[in-house]
Amino acid sequence: MPVFVRNLALEHLVEHGQLDSQKMLELYRKARWRHAHGAFYADHTLTSGVRFIFHVVPDGEELRIIGTDTHLAGRCLWNAIPFFNATPKDADELSAVVACTNQAQDGVFVAHLMNAAVLDELQEGQSLAMQVVAFPFVLESYADREAYERSYAANPDASAFPMLLTDKRIFPLNFMMKHDPDIPEERRNHNLSDDVVLCCGPVLELRESSHSDPDQERSFLIATIATQFGHLDVAFVREMCTGTCERGSYLVFSGMLSADVAVEGKENWVD
Repeated sequence: MPVFVRNLALEHLVEHGQLDSQKMLELYRKARWRHAHGAFYADHTLTSGVRFIFHVVPDGEELRIIGTDTHLAGRCLWNAIPFFNATPKDADELSAVVACTNQAQDGVFVAHLMNAAVLDELQEGQSLAMQVVAFPFVLESYADREAYERSYAANPDASAFPMLLTDKRIFPLNFMMKHDPDIPEERRNHNLSDDVVLCCGPVLELRESSHSDPDQERSFLIATIATQFGHLDVAFVREMCTGTCERGSYLVFSGMLSADVAVEGKENWVD
């Protein structure tokens, strides 16, 4: 999963277009460690709630970092049912991208699982608790649901999104287009990214993050929206959003979901 520099106002960690290796090493040294069945996750949380999760594997007598995730601590807990492993073949061994449904099986979402290897086994069809946050790429805010519908109906071809989303819906369009059995094989685009989702919902709460570092020039926003799967935190900086976002607004976005499964007794901290 990418490190979400812009969404989380982490530009102070970037030097010449890349993450500053010295600053990242300092975060790594402060991290708390988790067991991950022969490997480790090193997890450090900033005061803003931003988490850096380093994927660490043994390499002889040394340890080697093979990947890094960003996540955001929060209160949005879902119980979802994994049914399809969509992890890219080139992903590191401690990463996982999974398609899930809910108990009612009336919806689907795709998420990057944080700390996936703390699980004994990722079992398809078995309910799994996860703390979820969204990182949008394209984000629009409307006064209400009706304003969103009017805007789309007025000029659908000019919309940043390919369809009018059902209220509170999370829709993994790329995943559905690649794996829908009703679409002939020759019409499927297998180059689409499974992990991008479309989402919309009313804003229940909007808050501003604290600064995690004296060098941090700005904070980011966390909008909690209502979705069919439960409440969802959405992390972004204000300039990413088209329109005014406030409590009661209606958010529509495309982006990625990050879901931490090291919850409810599965923390696996190294003592």
